[in-house]
Amino acid sequence: MAVHDVNFSTYVGLEIIADKWNALILTQLTSEFIPFMELRTAIRGGISTFNFLLKLEQLEELNLVASNTDYEYRLTANGQQIQRILAHIETLGRQALNHLATEVN
Repeated sequence: MAVHDVNFSTYVGLEIIADKWNALILTQLTSEFIPFMELRTAIRGGISTFNFLLKLEQLEELNLVASNTDYEYRLTANGQQIQRILAHIETLGRQALNHLATEVN
């Protein structure tokens, strides 16, 4: 049987990690709680604090990020898996760019 497209779940997963703000949040967090303002300072520009909070809430709903009553955030086990995937994607992108650079030269 020939496959012509990925399934809908794959599209949804790719949308989550392709979102710039999701990717930035997921790469900045660790398994230890980080205060909101420290995280907000690390990720500046281009997104309002309100929308930043919405992104964190969405990531919590997806069980990628957890928070506590002190407005601190950390990665869940699922978030740590996604963080590793993002690191692999970064490595792949860097390798592709190096390959393209050598082809141009």
